[in-house]
Amino acid sequence: MRLKLILMRIFLLIVIFALPYANTSYNGFLLPNSTVHLISNDNDYLLSKRIVLESKYSHKISSHYITLPNSINIGVFDYFYQISSYEASSSLSIINYGNFDDSESGYTFSSKDYIAHHRLAKSINNNWHTSFDLKYIYSQIDTYNSNAIATKLSLYYHNQRFLAQVFIDNYGFVIDNYTNFDENLPVLCGYKIMILPKYINAIISAKHDYFDNNNIIHLTTELFLFEHSSILFGFSSLAKDLYYGDFNNDFFTGVSLGLSARYDNYLMNLGFKNLGVLGLSSSFTISRLIN
Repeated sequence: MRLKLILMRIFLLIVIFALPYANTSYNGFLLPNSTVHLISNDNDYLLSKRIVLESKYSHKISSHYITLPNSINIGVFDYFYQISSYEASSSLSIINYGNFDDSESGYTFSSKDYIAHHRLAKSINNNWHTSFDLKYIYSQIDTYNSNAIATKLSLYYHNQRFLAQVFIDNYGFVIDNYTNFDENLPVLCGYKIMILPKYINAIISAKHDYFDNNNIIHLTTELFLFEHSSILFGFSSLAKDLYYGDFNNDFFTGVSLGLSARYDNYLMNLGFKNLGVLGLSSSFTISRLIN
């Protein structure tokens, strides 16, 4: 069992979204669950966008498929709806880390994470908004399993073309460990600033995450082309951990690009993220608006 856990931990270390959190478990909480999340490294991006644009909340169902290097793939189904005065969303993610081979015995095993994620968001007044997330993860490595519960609390301040957010994420507890050794959740906190430029039809966002001694900056720009279409550009300072000395290749490491379009009641998002020497990550989302 120790060998399997070591292999799993090393494997997760190469995933860009978990690099600064290598001394924690349940890194499935850090992986993207949508195309927009992959590009922006911000699971609250769509909620923040709706607040700053003062747009109407839409009921919709979405399906996401995300591929990461080394045969990691993520399937997500989510539903956005309303409960009384609260905006709500519920999602189920299945993260398949692929198969692992024990070179000594020839034994092959697999690993998966299952994550249920629920969110409630509410407008306190014209300027202040809040959201609360409850997440449950069931993690499986071969015949061993573990599970945990985590939360996220966010507070937003919105004033005309400006939005600020502060948050604490993945604060919770482990229900069952894999072994007798205690596992830690990847708890992080941070803040985000989002603005609407005055003379450009776009959104600019800067997000700063803190974890122990690590500071991570994520930058996102969404440029609106037509009424229901946009291009998203993203960059994460996590890229510095993936540079390998070739300027021509390193220049685009950590850069992400996405396209969003709407046809009738359907929304489509396509995104790519350059992970340098690790390879390319991609995502596709299709959503249907519900009247």
